[in-house]
Amino acid sequence: MKFKTNARCEGCKAKILEAVGRKFPNAEWSMDLENADKVLEVHGVPEDSEHAAEVIKTLEETGFKGSWLQGTGY
Repeated sequence: MKFKTNARCEGCKAKILEAVGRKFPNAEWSMDLENADKVLEVHGVPEDSEHAAEVIKTLEETGFKGSWLQGTGY
């Protein structure tokens, strides 16, 4: 599952990865700051609207915005 974020720097990336890692400890997370959409990608979380909403909520609680890039697979 992939998400477009408003992260800007390595500090943002670290904060986001820490927050989602706490929320979904058994998932594998990565973030591509080189991509224009600052894509956050997860493996090990079902690709459905319920889990996507949880990820987006976690981003918002951390002070960032995100949107699910639905249908991109992983």
